Parts: sequence; structure tokens; C-alpha cells
Amino acid sequence: MQENLSASEQEYLKAILLVQQRTGHVTIQALAARMDVRPASVSAMIRHLAQDEDGQGSYVTHTPYQGVALTRRGEKVAMELLRHQRLLELFLATTLDMSWEQVHDEAECLAPFISEDLEERIAARLGHPTRDQHGDPIPSREGLIDTTDDIPLNTLEAGMQAKVVRVPDEDPALLRYLASLGLIPGSWITVEARNPYGDILTVRIDNATHPLAGEIAGRISISAASRQSAQASHPN
Repeated sequence: MQENLSASEQEYLKAILLVQQRTGHVTIQALAARMDVRPASVSAMIRHLAQDEDGQGSYVTHTPYQGVALTRRGEKVAMELLRHQRLLELFLATTLDMSWEQVHDEAECLAPFISEDLEERIAARLGHPTRDQHGDPIPSREGLIDTTDDIPLNTLEAGMQAKVVRVPDEDPALLRYLASLGLIPGSWITVEARNPYGDILTVRIDNATHPLAGEIAGRISISAASRQSAQASHPN
């Protein structure tokens, strides 16, 4: 990172970016829950990051009762860190054969410290990928990210099918469970039924059916372009 920020400061900026992408609104409480720290600690860090200490602008803005937002400067740092992490995840998974539930935590520890040269060498070695092994989009060198085709799995109606493009990567146990179902990026999933009481979806992957909680389905992304009737054929 060219900015003179600690690893902790960078992680806060990345957390703001990820919460914003998921919910569209960032609160102190949401950041505290994501980072597993006290709200008072989050508030102190946000006040620090909102200061213009070097005359080049702050990293965040915070309006009481309205939320936290990244400035352009803060977004640049967050996107760069996210690019580092997701490239590292894919590198660890494909080159060092680490299991996909292990790579998130390892890459998160390493991401704040790698150089731009190493980042580009990793990207070139991997063929300049646009997504990591969990399907998370990798920001470009310019800090651009494209998720326009991604929509939540729980938007599928019964009798519809689509290709999975992204699964949540923060919980290793959940990743192992999804993998045991065959619910991985690139797989096809069909919603057989929706239970309005309890928010449970019955889904079919290959030739097996499974119950899937709506909260989990909402964190899994499918390709909007791939949606179709379950009666239609799809490529292998």
C-alpha cells in the first residue's frame, strides 16, 4: 500500500466497503458485528479515519444517525486491499493447494503487506483472473469491480434454475457444508419449493435435494443471465 496506514486501518476501510456492497448502508453497529469488536472501538477508529491528518483528505465520512461512507481516497485503499486479498486467496488455493475454507483467513493476514510488484506478479501468474475460487469478484488495478450479473439465490422462484457464481467465504464451516452439497461456483441449482413458514428453500443440485435456509440462500449469488425454467436444459 502506498498510503501510510496500519494493517488495522486498512482492514476497517475494507470492512466498510464490504458492508456497503452487501447492505448499501454502513452503521457503527454493522461494522462492530463484522469485525467482532466493541462499537466504542469502531467509533474511535472512524473518528480517526475521518480526520484529514496530512492535508490530502480523509478516508471516511461519518454523519451521526446516517452512517459511515468511504471517501474516494478511502475507497481506493479498500479496493486495493480487496484486490490483494482475493488474488492471494486464489493463488493459495490453486498454486499451494490449500483448501478453499482455509485461504480466506490466510490471505486476509497477508494482504496488507504485499507490494504492488508482488500483486502484479501473482495476477500475471494466475492469468489476470476476475474472480477468486469463491466467486468473489477481484477488483481491477483501476479499482473497478463488476457484479452487475450477480443476484441472490433466494430471488429464484420455485421451478427455476440458475448457475451459482459466488458463495460466502467468511465461515469455514459453512464453506465445508456448501462444498459437501456440491454448491460451489459453476454448479447449477434448482429451487424445487419455497416454504413461506421458516424461510426454507428446497433445492436440487445434481440429483440430490437439500433444505437451504433463506438467510444462507441470500448470501449465495447466481448469474442473472443463467436463470431459466427447470424444464430447460443447461450446459454441463
